Amino acid sequence: MKAIKSPVKSLMVACIAGCLMTPAFANVTEANKNGRTQPHVEQNLSQIIVKYRNDINYSATTASVGGATTVTPLQAQRLSTLQSVAQSFGASFSVKRQIVTGGWVYRSSVPMKPAQMRALAAKLAQSDRAIEYAEPDYIRHAMYVPTDPMFATAQWDLQSSATQPGGLNLPGAWDLSLGKGIVVAVLDTGYRPHPDLVPNLVPAQNGVAGQYGYNFISDPVSARITVPIGAQSARGYDALDKGDWVPTTDTICPSQAGNDSSWHGTHVAGTIAAAANNAGVIGVAPSAKVLPLRVLGKCGGSDSDIADAVAWAAGLSVSGVPANTNKANVINLSLGGTGFCTKTSAAAFQMAMANGTTIVIAAGNESIDAKISSPANCPGVIAVASTSITGGRSGYSNYGGSVAVAAPGGGFTNASDVITSTLPTGKTVSTDDTTYGTMAGTSQATPHVAGVVALMLAVKPTLTPAQIKNILISTARPAPANCPGCGAGIVDATAAVKAAGN
Repeated sequence: MKAIKSPVKSLMVACIAGCLMTPAFANVTEANKNGRTQPHVEQNLSQIIVKYRNDINYSATTASVGGATTVTPLQAQRLSTLQSVAQSFGASFSVKRQIVTGGWVYRSSVPMKPAQMRALAAKLAQSDRAIEYAEPDYIRHAMYVPTDPMFATAQWDLQSSATQPGGLNLPGAWDLSLGKGIVVAVLDTGYRPHPDLVPNLVPAQNGVAGQYGYNFISDPVSARITVPIGAQSARGYDALDKGDWVPTTDTICPSQAGNDSSWHGTHVAGTIAAAANNAGVIGVAPSAKVLPLRVLGKCGGSDSDIADAVAWAAGLSVSGVPANTNKANVINLSLGGTGFCTKTSAAAFQMAMANGTTIVIAAGNESIDAKISSPANCPGVIAVASTSITGGRSGYSNYGGSVAVAAPGGGFTNASDVITSTLPTGKTVSTDDTTYGTMAGTSQATPHVAGVVALMLAVKPTLTPAQIKNILISTARPAPANCPGCGAGIVDATAAVKAAGN
């Protein structure tokens, strides 16, 4: 990543400058009709288990009539205590049975939220010294297992850390959340209509069928959009990626001359929210929605366009752009350049965060201290370093005190040490929007974290950007391999989502 100067404006070059692409996989069409697409999260509860100290296990000898346990005088006294506590929760209880552990099961007259049942159990235990413990009688379900075929064969980055040292530890998190109801804005090169991604794209406001997001690139040349005579901006409905290739004879950004189209935004978006649809790959938050905002075109994208897109994504008013009716809860910025945080970027991020939107940014791919990588070095944002399949810091990844956490981004230690996601083919224009391929970079690490944030917010929507950052830091696991300057460590999706729900 590097800053590019032109006679008319300062351009930001995406992290794609440090991303290596490998040939795309053939389209995968295998399906499994038995796969579930929603996790079993905590549901309302109707029972509580109470274990009394020095109690006798009556379960094998207690008489019952019509399936109901006979209530002894002692049990009636215990039930009276429970009823007294339960009154403040708007419930009453009946004795159901004693189980093999000696605990007694009581059934509520009304279903209760898990948090209420936990509070009642704690209050009951405090009210009676004879109680050894009291706890909700939780409902359990089969664990969520993706049926998307490439999850098991190509997505090491999403696996449990117990079996894959560099994995994000996602399977346990998916039993709690899939990100439903959360919107993640991807400020990048736009999107291509990949069938594994389209189900989760936010439609373009006032656009037509098949259009998604918004184009914030104002320069027609960079956007590759023909505008009417007299028009000064290419902005408008639909963030379709028209390719960011640069001709070999280009004079605007000669340092990038000869570069092919990256389809970077589609790869990033797929990592966040490729659908759970029994085909291809699966995203970190497969039930979240992606709001694609095109800010990077030929030669990159300007700070001014990116700042407007950040504010608009967060639900703020931007002159000349219709109000955003799909406010983003999270913004992913897999872009940057060297230098200090500009006042423009800092102001836009502060506005967005003050409006409740979390900002996740790539630390950069120059193998330097991220304090000179912008906008990752801006205050309050979550800067992400990249780790390899072994859990060590990727050789190209920036590092240092500006980094909050690290996540899988690929490290090229072997042929598998890259990130697989939705990736069209075509050196200039797209020739096939249905294929998959690999990249590596902090650009790929960042959407892993943005996806985890979506999972967290789906569990607890009231979390603030500061709280989210603190949870990610406090629950991160130590890197299993050498990872100096990787912040708090590798994001642990399961631990972060569990902590978010507490």
